[in-house]
Amino acid sequence: MVPAFLIKPFLDMASSVWAMPEEQWILNAPSLEDTGILKNEASQGSGIDEVNFRQQVIDQWMKKEVQLKVNVLPGRTRVVFLGTEEQFQRVPWHLWSRIFQAIGHPVKRVLFYAHSSERFYPTKPKTIQAENINGGYTNLCSQEQIVIYRYEEASRVLLHELLHTACFDKEKDVVSLEAHTEAWTEIFLCAILSKGQPRKFASLWLKQCLWIKHQCSDLEKTWSVNSSDSYPWRYINGKRDVLEGLGFLMKCSGSLKVPLSLRFTTPEWNL
Repeated sequence: MVPAFLIKPFLDMASSVWAMPEEQWILNAPSLEDTGILKNEASQGSGIDEVNFRQQVIDQWMKKEVQLKVNVLPGRTRVVFLGTEEQFQRVPWHLWSRIFQAIGHPVKRVLFYAHSSERFYPTKPKTIQAENINGGYTNLCSQEQIVIYRYEEASRVLLHELLHTACFDKEKDVVSLEAHTEAWTEIFLCAILSKGQPRKFASLWLKQCLWIKHQCSDLEKTWSVNSSDSYPWRYINGKRDVLEGLGFLMKCSGSLKVPLSLRFTTPEWNL
């Protein structure tokens, strides 16, 4: 489905990453600095998290409905996590280790507000906006901090934001930047999940390309997402156009086996 020469660099990268010893996470006691940064970040306005899911999780913490935990990957990052114990245990920490090993550079902190809201369709006639689909943010080319404020697809959000911290495509305008970053995030993530195995990559990618095809068709027909003027285009339909241009959606045909939603990766990837 995807020409071998296109995916070989990603498979080689993934194989080398999984050949390394897995770096281990260490539970650490939260510090006053951690709690201060969590609260301060939630008090700041955000063009991405306009409804402030971050503050909602802080409010849950004040009511003792969620807990604060810190997981450290030495030399890589410090994850300040606010959520339930069940959520914490379900984070694929082994995958996060490999993602950081693949990216290479450290990020001082990841603030993880584990809000349970999944990506959701708005009630018509409203349009799809940031509150419906976004899950995190960072500052371009800064390795200081990543913010994740949705539990759903947190691993994909982590990798996307790490590409931003690496100055990926920094010369592009914001719409083009997001479309390209989403495309490369999914190729990169599929390679990591496949552990560099070509057949596994092909199997995973077929599921994802079918998800993209059907999701974009639905957004175009039902939600009039037909140009870059529509907010979700930069993350979903624009991503498809980038992948098509790169040759990653060749011979992608078939029926969808899972219900559609606004998540970016197919639920069959189980992220």
